[in-house]
Amino acid sequence: MTIGLRWKVAAALAALVLAALAWNGVSRYLAARHADELIQESRRAAALQAEQAKARARQRHDQLARDLRQRREELASNYRQVADQAREYQARRVVQLERQQEQDRRVAASYLLDENQQCANGIVIDRRGSTFTQARGRGGGPIRCQGDKALEPLR
Repeated sequence: MTIGLRWKVAAALAALVLAALAWNGVSRYLAARHADELIQESRRAAALQAEQAKARARQRHDQLARDLRQRREELASNYRQVADQAREYQARRVVQLERQQEQDRRVAASYLLDENQQCANGIVIDRRGSTFTQARGRGGGPIRCQGDKALEPLR
């Protein structure tokens, strides 16, 4: 049996059309598969980027929290130091004021007449037993007085 040339050409043409259709189908399948792979790869990349961004945000948050804690501790330490310094200053100031008051009392006491002195006619008189003498100031003159206080220090 011999197949005619037309049938051979028609069979070859049909094989060619079938091959072209198969090639087209395979190409479309491969293109769709490649597109799916690209979509999945971009999804994975987006998920990875999102995870990395989340990790960076978490690290940044943790760093900011550490910085805030450290600054709070520094501030509390500064407040403690200032409070300690204020207490020390207040204590020194109290001692200083007490010393000043004691000095003022000594100075005031140096103007007061004692039991052996009296103010007569505005002049301090010392009496020792039965003798009376005028109290002399630094300049050698008599010390003036008013009531029970001299106008210049007696001691």
